[in-house]
Amino acid sequence: MSGPDDRPLRAADEGTAAPPLTPEQEEAVGRVGGTTLVAAAAGSGKTRVLTERVVRAVTEPVVEGPDGTPVPRAVLGAVLAITFTDKAAGELRERIRRGLERSSRPELARDVEQASIGTIHAFCARLLRGHALAAGLDPRFAVLDDRQARVLRAEAWSAALEGFLAEHGDPALDLLAAHGADPVHAAITHVHDDLRSQIGEPRLPPLQPADPAPAVAALGRAAQA
Repeated sequence: MSGPDDRPLRAADEGTAAPPLTPEQEEAVGRVGGTTLVAAAAGSGKTRVLTERVVRAVTEPVVEGPDGTPVPRAVLGAVLAITFTDKAAGELRERIRRGLERSSRPELARDVEQASIGTIHAFCARLLRGHALAAGLDPRFAVLDDRQARVLRAEAWSAALEGFLAEHGDPALDLLAAHGADPVHAAITHVHDDLRSQIGEPRLPPLQPADPAPAVAALGRAAQA
C-alpha cells in the first residue's frame, strides 16, 4: 500500500499523533456483529480501518459471560485477514504489530504471528493441507507462482495446438491461417479463464460437425440467381 494511507503510521512512528478517524472510518472500525462491507477508493484509509478493527477487537474489553468479566471481543489466534499479495500481507501484519505496540496492551505485539494474515492462496493451501485426505489431495502439493504457471500454460497450449492440428488437418490449419495463432490463443485463454472462475474444471461441450448440405444448396441457388 502507498500514498495517503501510509502517512498516519509514519507520523505515529515519529512520535506525532495520527490524525483522527473520519466519522465513516470510525463507524467501520467500531461496528460489531453482522457483516460489514467497506468500499472506498485507493489511498482513502481502508488498510488503516482494517488495522484499527483488529487492534480494538483484541485490546478493548467488553463485558461477556454471567460473571460480567471484561474480556476482549477476539484473540489474535481467531483473526483471519486475507489480502491478494505477499507484500500487502506483510505490510498489514507490520501495521497491526505497530498498532498493538501503541495500544493499551503492547505485549500483544510479539504475538501477532498467531493471527492468520496472508494471501488468499496461502490460506487456501493451509486449509487444504489440514484436510488433505478429505479433499483427496496429496498434502505435499505446491502453489504455483506466476512464472511457473506461465510456463505450464505455454506447454499446455503447445500440446493442445499440436493435437488440434494432427486431428483436424487442413481445416484446422485454415482456421489458424484465417484468424492467426495468437488471436486464437488469446480467445481460448479468455474462455478458459472465464470457465475456471466458475465451479468445477473448465470443460467445453463437444463440438458437433455442421451439416454442410443446407449451405451448399443455398450457395447453388445464389449462383443460379
